[in-house]
Amino acid sequence: MEIRKILKRRLKIILIVIALIFSFLVIRITQLMFFNRELVPPSPDPPEYSERGFILDRNNEKLAISLETYSIYVRPKEVENKKKAAREIASAIDEDYSSILRSMNRKKPFVWIQRQIDIRYTERVENLDTKGVYLEKEYRRHYPHNNLASHILGFSGIDNVGLEGIEYQLDDVLLPRRIDNKGIDTSGIRRGYTVVLTIDRYIQEVVEEELERALESSQAKLITGIVMNPNTGEILALANKPDYDLNDFQRYSDERKRNRAITDPFEPGSTFKVFIASILLEKELVSENDQFNCTGSIDVEGAVIDDIRKHGNINFREVLEQSCNVGMVESVKRIDKNAMYERLRAFGFGVPTGINLPGEGRGILRNPKNWSGISKYAIAIGQEISATPLQIAQAASAIANSGMLMQPRIIKRIESPDGSILKDYSPLKIRTVVSEPTSELVLDLLTGVISERGTGYKAKVEGYTIAGKTGTAQIADIELGGYLEDQFYASFLGFVPVPNPRIVVLVTLDRPVGEVYGGQTAAPVFRNIVERISHYLNILPSFSEIYILRDG
Repeated sequence: MEIRKILKRRLKIILIVIALIFSFLVIRITQLMFFNRELVPPSPDPPEYSERGFILDRNNEKLAISLETYSIYVRPKEVENKKKAAREIASAIDEDYSSILRSMNRKKPFVWIQRQIDIRYTERVENLDTKGVYLEKEYRRHYPHNNLASHILGFSGIDNVGLEGIEYQLDDVLLPRRIDNKGIDTSGIRRGYTVVLTIDRYIQEVVEEELERALESSQAKLITGIVMNPNTGEILALANKPDYDLNDFQRYSDERKRNRAITDPFEPGSTFKVFIASILLEKELVSENDQFNCTGSIDVEGAVIDDIRKHGNINFREVLEQSCNVGMVESVKRIDKNAMYERLRAFGFGVPTGINLPGEGRGILRNPKNWSGISKYAIAIGQEISATPLQIAQAASAIANSGMLMQPRIIKRIESPDGSILKDYSPLKIRTVVSEPTSELVLDLLTGVISERGTGYKAKVEGYTIAGKTGTAQIADIELGGYLEDQFYASFLGFVPVPNPRIVVLVTLDRPVGEVYGGQTAAPVFRNIVERISHYLNILPSFSEIYILRDG
């Protein structure tokens, strides 16, 4: 009995202590919530790193910078006459008085009135002698060239956080945190690191101007252009039209902001014949003089594959020049589907390229076990397979680069604010996809596409030997299956110059109106781009009058 009494006393003491602690906590919370609001910090601490690093082109031209600006906030408890203060602020920044007053009447210790005000209002606000109204220094992202390279650069929001493109992909580089991922204290850095891109502002401008003209004339839904250095994998220009103004990105839809050059795969159509031809030639399953008889269509595995016309008796060189479907279908009868699949995977189809941009798609290259009887032949003419424009450009660059597939690169280097190089992105070889003799032969065969007898004659640039391939693909109906009537994807893939291409250029048009063939719509855009950038890149004409005079 005595032990039971002792236990009861101890239990009562414990319960009393718990009750006292609980009561103290309730009283303290009540004080904080209702009586001592001033104990709550009135405003967030200023950001540790407020200025994002620059984004530059390969020639150090600034594409993204940060401008010093100010934000207005109030501490409502300090404002003696809220109506008067609201009128003065509204007058200073040309904003609605009633909305400012509503903000000041909110039951909060700290209220933003306007973030990152226009710089022209700063002096007016500084001259306000209103108790409880404050300015806080911030940085606003600014893009000097507005729309230029919008799908590459992306943008950062009002809180200085990257939301799209390079701004998002390298957010921790452009705005480093206190401790970086290597455990290094970066608190002494006043500005983020500088990101130098591989793109060239001038080439980017040329591509965008020509795409804009083509968008207007063709009334296409979307046009994409890529210029790539095949020997290094560097992207010199990448653009989609329509695009958007980086300095006013809020006005545009998410669809408009999507970088379709890397996110949206499409059935490439006849441009894909370049890679099928490369595989067949590498395996010596076909030669340039092999003969085929095109009657305008061919029956394979119970299905009929049509051609654009009856080509008659033609050799394999002419199959590429005239983009003959029958000749390509006959050719791939000679290759095992598994071997064809493996070589297409080696070219990079069905996997992301790994470019340092967000949201990249992988395209579709199904495993042969999921192919139907007709799949091998459909793929040979660029159907039943999809690839992003960047995947096409990367694979084509391997042919231009003696068969070596390179990693596409958009970042050249990262620098500290003082200009010292922190990281240099060197060219990265992935694998050899075809031999050098095969790549040389393919380029030679593709020069005929640009001749008067070829489908890409409108891509011809006077004085230059160019290789290329046209493409026109009917757009697949994803919901119902089959293909959409009178809706096409037109493209042109070109190599400049031949031999030893210095650039690979791809132009694609999504659903042009009227003329739909790649040779009629995309090829002229390619020509205009090459005419304007070849001299800039010091790519001399193949048969220059200068050399003729010297030799004569």
